[in-house]
Amino acid sequence: MDERDAQRNRDASERVDRFTREGYKAAVDQAFEAQKSGMRLSRRFFENWVETLDDQAELNRRTLGSLQQLAKEQREVFRELSRESVDAYDGFLDSLDAYQEDISNLEERDD
Repeated sequence: MDERDAQRNRDASERVDRFTREGYKAAVDQAFEAQKSGMRLSRRFFENWVETLDDQAELNRRTLGSLQQLAKEQREVFRELSRESVDAYDGFLDSLDAYQEDISNLEERDD
């Protein structure tokens, strides 16, 4: 029985050793897969982040272009309003001159 017990012990020891190695290999494989998955996730996050930044930059460029166009249009409107105001003021001054001349002519007739 001694020889048989020793053989069983060796067989059991080999099975434990095999199961331990398989378990360790499975744990290492899972760790590597988790690492790969984490790297893929990080890469996707970075790629999406870069795309988001690109989209935001494009939106900012368009917004800036729209603001520049709006400022140009407002500048033109302001210039036109300024011209009209100056013309109206000149017309008012001309009417005062004309009124002054009319009054001067009336006074000269009355004399």
